[in-house]
Amino acid sequence: MKKPGPLPSDLDTLFIERERAQVTLDSIGDAVVSTDFRGHVTYLNRAAEHLTGFPQEAAFGRPIGEVFRLVHAESGRPVDCPVTESIIEDQRRSVDAPCLLLHRKNTLVPVDVSATPIHDQLGGVVGAVLVAHDVTAARELSEKLARLALYDHLTGLPNRTLFADRLDRAIGLAKRAGECFSLLYIDLDNFKEVNDRLGHQAGDQILQIAADRLLHCVRDSDTVSRQGGDEFLALLINCNDENASTLCAQKIVETLSAPYVIDGKELRLSGTVGIAQYPSDATEARSLVRAADTAMYRAKCAGRGRYECFSPIPQASPHRTPI
Repeated sequence: MKKPGPLPSDLDTLFIERERAQVTLDSIGDAVVSTDFRGHVTYLNRAAEHLTGFPQEAAFGRPIGEVFRLVHAESGRPVDCPVTESIIEDQRRSVDAPCLLLHRKNTLVPVDVSATPIHDQLGGVVGAVLVAHDVTAARELSEKLARLALYDHLTGLPNRTLFADRLDRAIGLAKRAGECFSLLYIDLDNFKEVNDRLGHQAGDQILQIAADRLLHCVRDSDTVSRQGGDEFLALLINCNDENASTLCAQKIVETLSAPYVIDGKELRLSGTVGIAQYPSDATEARSLVRAADTAMYRAKCAGRGRYECFSPIPQASPHRTPI
């Protein structure tokens, strides 16, 4: 009969427990960093090494602020690591502001960070443990959901919801500053017929081309939105000169009339534009959109492929751009 082996000593038990703890910490997806009571690094798990770019040997003994460098996600200003505050106050502390971790190679990673004090057997604070969670995937998902909620899936332009918000903001700013701006209502002529004849895939390509062309007709500070179907709105801010809005409308009419090449076939469409001016034509968002839509409709009735400025009384001769 085989004799039982010697019982493990306290040292062996401690070694086994330490190895188990090491495996556990290295299996965790979050970065874990421990410090002494001065805030100097004593340990990093593998996730922390990957996130910071510091291997265990290089980080050991360094102040936590040198290894775990945080900056504000919006301002780019340094953010204090919560370890020192956690040790001094003997409480769990976290970073409430959206922050980024600066990797050793100067790349940035969005993280959620918290620190908790470590106590000895007598309850005294002997250090802290910092835990950082990489929120890249969560932030990307949040941005994707926000984009789906605020942008047109086909053209990538702001949708009705986002445009309504920007229009309200433009009205508020213009009212306070005593300035003007223009609103253009744009419609692709005969789009429905082309879409029905060639199919929705071709129609989608035409809308994408038209959206791209419209963006090249306005400034970066302006907003172009797809309202649905083949209708678009363009918000031209700080447009105090009516001539500037008519020049933009003329450019849009000319640009939209250029050939559309779909599956090797050249198609021709035109665009019709209605112009409304804030505050001379309307002072509320809904009334301003209605005024621009009315001007666009009158231009369509007069022959399409042209633009017209809003007037309470229909103009005798809308402006036409030769095609």
